[in-house]
Amino acid sequence: MFWPDKLRYLGTDLRGAAAVALLHFPGLHPDAAQWLIDQRSIKAIGLDTPSIDYGRSSDFRSHRILFTKNIPIFENLASLDSVPVEGAYVVALPMKISGGSGGPLRIAAWIGL
Repeated sequence: MFWPDKLRYLGTDLRGAAAVALLHFPGLHPDAAQWLIDQRSIKAIGLDTPSIDYGRSSDFRSHRILFTKNIPIFENLASLDSVPVEGAYVVALPMKISGGSGGPLRIAAWIGL
């Protein structure tokens, strides 16, 4: 786990506009996002990185592809290795932010239901 070490997690410990060009973390390739829409019946997607798009993305294609099908994206998740591929029930409770395009999320997984 790289969190909470900003340098390891984000690729830089700088903040603000100066940090954007230095961000370095993996994301979901837009082709993979499209494949998930075309080949799987996903209801949401989550990952343990700061964004579904890679660190220096400027067009946020994976976001846009998934949002065309109203697929929610859960970012910055922890302990994903504890959730089995099948047999888990996930509840995601976002904070209501008026006019926001995203926000903090309280998420829990029940296993073995």
